[in-house]
Amino acid sequence: MVVLLRSLFFVFLFYNASTAGNVFVTSFTGQGGKNTRPFYVKDGWEIHWDAKGDIFQLYLYTADGDLVGVPANQQGSGKGSSYQAEGGQFYLQANALGNWSINIVQVVSSEGNKNENSSSTTTFTGSGGKNTRPFKTTGPWEIQWHADGDIFQLFLYSASGEMVGVPANQQGSGDGSSYQPKKGNYYLQVNAIGNWSIRIVPVK
Repeated sequence: MVVLLRSLFFVFLFYNASTAGNVFVTSFTGQGGKNTRPFYVKDGWEIHWDAKGDIFQLYLYTADGDLVGVPANQQGSGKGSSYQAEGGQFYLQANALGNWSINIVQVVSSEGNKNENSSSTTTFTGSGGKNTRPFKTTGPWEIQWHADGDIFQLFLYSASGEMVGVPANQQGSGDGSSYQPKKGNYYLQVNAIGNWSIRIVPVK
C-alpha cells in the first residue's frame, strides 16, 4: 500500500508539471548554502524555486565546474523561476538564508509556449535576477517596466540564447520603456534589486 501511494504521488506531481507546460526532471531541497548533484536537461528548461529566507541566490555550473550564470538573485522570501535556453549537464550552487526547494523542469516545446506574445500583451514579474520564458513578437514591439529597487537592467536574448542587446539600464526605481523594431522569439535576462514588473506590448 505504501509503495502504491508513493507511486500515485509521483504520478500526480508529474501530471501537474506536464499539464502546466512543463515536464518534471528533478528536485532539490536544502537550508542555507550547498551544491546540488548534477542533472541533465535538453534545450529549453526552467528552474523553479520557493525560498523562505531573506536571501536566495543560485549559481549555475556545468558538470565539470565552469560557471554558466546566475539564474537567481532574490531578496526576501518567495517563489520564482528562471528560463535557460541551452541544455546539458549542470549543477546548482545555492547561497541562501533559510529553507528552500528547487524544481528542474523541461519546458514543453510547442507553438502555444512560443507564441505567448504573438498579438497581445505579456506580463512578467519578479524580485531580483531571473530569466523570463521565451515570447514571440510578430512585428515591432515595446518593453515597458516598473522597478522598485536601485538597479534595473534588462538583457535581450534570442530564444536560442544569443544576446541581442541591453534594452534597459536604469539606476533607481521608476517606470521606463524600450522600443524594439524586429519581430522574433526572445527572452529577457533581468538583473535587478527589488521587485519589478515587465510588459511586452505590440506596437501597431
